[in-house]
Amino acid sequence: MTRSVFIVAAERSGDSLGEGLVRELRKLDPDLEIHGIGGTAMAGAGVGSDYDISPLSILGFVEALKVYPTVVKKVHEAVNLITAKRSDAVVLIDSWGFTLRVAKGLRKAGYRGKIVKYVAPQVWAMRRGRTKILANAVDHLLTIHSFDAPYFESDGLSVTYVGNPVFDTDYRSGDADGFRLRHGIGNAPVISVWFGSRLSEIERIFDVLHAAALRTAGGMDGARLFSVVVQSVRERLMEKLPDSSPVNLLNEEDKLDLMAASHLAIACSGTVTTQLACAGVPTVVAYKLAPLTFQIARFLFRPEYISIVNIAADAPLMAEFVQHRATVGAISDAALAYRDITRQQINSARLIAQTAKMQGEGGKASIRAASAVLDIIGC
Repeated sequence: MTRSVFIVAAERSGDSLGEGLVRELRKLDPDLEIHGIGGTAMAGAGVGSDYDISPLSILGFVEALKVYPTVVKKVHEAVNLITAKRSDAVVLIDSWGFTLRVAKGLRKAGYRGKIVKYVAPQVWAMRRGRTKILANAVDHLLTIHSFDAPYFESDGLSVTYVGNPVFDTDYRSGDADGFRLRHGIGNAPVISVWFGSRLSEIERIFDVLHAAALRTAGGMDGARLFSVVVQSVRERLMEKLPDSSPVNLLNEEDKLDLMAASHLAIACSGTVTTQLACAGVPTVVAYKLAPLTFQIARFLFRPEYISIVNIAADAPLMAEFVQHRATVGAISDAALAYRDITRQQINSARLIAQTAKMQGEGGKASIRAASAVLDIIGC
């Protein structure tokens, strides 16, 4: 009997995880039927739908309240799509608020397959009560952090640690020489700027990051500015980018080459900061939330840092500037410290060593996740 799986990814980072899961599932079981909701990455792996995930790329308490009616509508649509396929399992990737509602909607609709959550809510950072909520909503959890399991197993949820898929890619494999040759920049210092992948991030942090990048480039003789822009925010970013801006915009296929060529990076907090650390690029991290969201988060968030690399190292390997501290002067001053080549090289080595430690052993995370899914549905 042919088995089937339905994969749900509600935003860009989950879409990337979904792509890796789809590809590895097909390798392990070519006969498996795979359906899904996702973005361009999953579509590129052959699993696409007419379901638009762009309204679901939100972050923060206040932001979620503003789009709540849209989320409710999209949850209803997702539940209908999933139940119509009658898959043996549904894999809900990240996106806590949306995927939890989908899981509850499936239970209410009488869905009889296994409900699997891929990526745990960060209860080690805030809102410990989510462990019991998740345990009541899903059948199994695939976690990307080795320290997650005890939190959820204590509430009776079955957990499999699969590793972090961000480490499946070799972020040091880019072609720096080829990048420099294509752009005719010789040995000029390259500053990469990463403005974020959510529209809310472009609205809140773009102006500061752009101005900080210009100030940093002005303090480094002959420095060139480049930014990889994801499709989901390109239109809005182009509206905000001044015509006179020296920032050169690139497509996502240029990411690894840009990382290889970068002397340093200025980045909006997110998955890309871990990727930059893997590539050994000294990075200054900045982030801003809606004021009310920030006031709530500051009382709930326990770790001292916001970047996963810094949290794992328990040290500021990447300088961080959040909310009112994310100023043009503070960000650019921290970035200009890497004019010192020795300091730049030392920090690069520390980032590479820390991410190698975080990666651990056991093979590619996407393969381990795919194997776990097949075990859950009895393939």
